[in-house]
Amino acid sequence: MKNSEPIRALKELVDSVRVGLLCTMAADGTPRSRWMTATMLSGEPEFLYSLTISGSRKLDDIRANPRVSWSFQDPSLHVVANVSGTCTIIENPQLKARILETLGNALERFWHAHPEPGSLVIIETGIQDISVVEAGL
Repeated sequence: MKNSEPIRALKELVDSVRVGLLCTMAADGTPRSRWMTATMLSGEPEFLYSLTISGSRKLDDIRANPRVSWSFQDPSLHVVANVSGTCTIIENPQLKARILETLGNALERFWHAHPEPGSLVIIETGIQDISVVEAGL
């Protein structure tokens, strides 16, 4: 079991900023980074969740190599969290509804580009390592 302090700090940061940088590795070894809206669900402290459309290139990357990293930062850069873990691609309507409810308006830009919720799939990152750095003011 992981120390609950880094998990709590990560959840507070993710809840406040909602957006993190997801880093994957393409099948050819090329690193790829993307800004993603993410959440941590109540009762699921060891997972990060995000949504994407089926057929996206990031899903190909995850299938080729499920090891990923995430980076989150507060606007002042006083709190930075780095997370590494393993992704699973999930198509579960109940979990998708729960994630959509949690993310709410944070997906506004996403909906403009991808208005069909039926094409969404879940990216679940099983958190294996967390580093949270809080800079002094």
